[in-house]
Amino acid sequence: MLKIYFSELSPKNKSCSAFYLLLTAVLVLGVLIPLGCRQTNIGADQAVPADGSAVSQTVYLPPETIKISIALAGDIMVHSDQLAYAYDRQTGTYSFAGVFDEVAEYLGAADITIANLETTLAGREKGYTGYPKFNSPEEILLSLREAGIDVLTTANNHSMDRGEYGVLKTIEHLEEAGMLHTGTFASADSSRVPLIVDVKGVKLGILSYTYGTNGLPVPRGKEYLVNLLDIRQVRQDIDLLRQEGAEVVIVNPHHGVEYRRIPGDQERQVVEELFASGADIVAGSHTHVIQPMAVRDTEREGGLFAAYSLGNFVSGQKGRYRDTGIIVTLTVEKEIETGSIRLDSAEYVPVWVHRYTDKGRLKSRVIPVEKAITDYQMGTDDWLSYEDYQRLLEVWDETLTHLAGPDGPEISHI
Repeated sequence: MLKIYFSELSPKNKSCSAFYLLLTAVLVLGVLIPLGCRQTNIGADQAVPADGSAVSQTVYLPPETIKISIALAGDIMVHSDQLAYAYDRQTGTYSFAGVFDEVAEYLGAADITIANLETTLAGREKGYTGYPKFNSPEEILLSLREAGIDVLTTANNHSMDRGEYGVLKTIEHLEEAGMLHTGTFASADSSRVPLIVDVKGVKLGILSYTYGTNGLPVPRGKEYLVNLLDIRQVRQDIDLLRQEGAEVVIVNPHHGVEYRRIPGDQERQVVEELFASGADIVAGSHTHVIQPMAVRDTEREGGLFAAYSLGNFVSGQKGRYRDTGIIVTLTVEKEIETGSIRLDSAEYVPVWVHRYTDKGRLKSRVIPVEKAITDYQMGTDDWLSYEDYQRLLEVWDETLTHLAGPDGPEISHI
């Protein structure tokens, strides 16, 4: 069937004269083609003239659009207990297999998934350690990539935990693993090349900044190694992204007060300044607990979406709230003809770091809370204990309560 689209016509005051000119031309050529025309102002009970003459109708179809989904996850950390369970004594190697299996379908379902890598990957020769100065096996990148994470932000307070060498080696390992990354750079030239990812015809610009590096100095003259959170620099970077064609700009600020569940005035001010500088989406990290989120303006005026902190995605931190994170999925719609961008939907999945014992060894994995509750009730997950189930119920309640509100995203039921 030949369909005629008149995206520029108003449903109230335009006629289908062009439609009938085309129909006449087709009939003159002796070709009979069924034609479709969507009606928006003709009622079902409207009379048709007995002589069969044409009735003027309005043709209107919505403009063609592209929808893309963006998933955001929180802090990826490797503490000492995680190093211990990842180590294979027989082979002397590390593996994080199984850690992300339960959440892979949620990470991989999005068109692009972004998370914060809060550790260095400086190599075995620099010694693997957890807090306070992190250095993790690069093997974790294989598990993250297989789980569906596409982009890692690297500007955070642990970026300089192994000095300049650690920054350079981390970048080297990221590129060897085929992981996109931004926030730390190997040279001044590379720091001026913005990360723009084409997702189904929509160009996303991604930026990452940190409030500081735990007092560890960045070598003088090599400030490019780590993006520090300076609004003037952010504004310049966003302008460059726009010049290079970015249609949606995502800024990942690493800032705030650790373990505080409500953003302070300074954090709120920074987020407002990021939106005023041209950011569309802000996805914060550093507090290691979930902070509220807000759908701001679905039509892009003054920003689309703000997440002050996505919490811990995976870590060895224990205690209430620190063992919890979220995977946020945003659906962004682009109108092809005009290039206009809007936020179509925002939803999230609560996740929990589950610690369990397998063959006498402590292990951990990231699990979706609602599915894990159901799995325990159905008896389909042998690793979950009654105590785990009770904690899962707490996590579910405290997360939904904390994120509830008129501007908050929707819970994504599993």
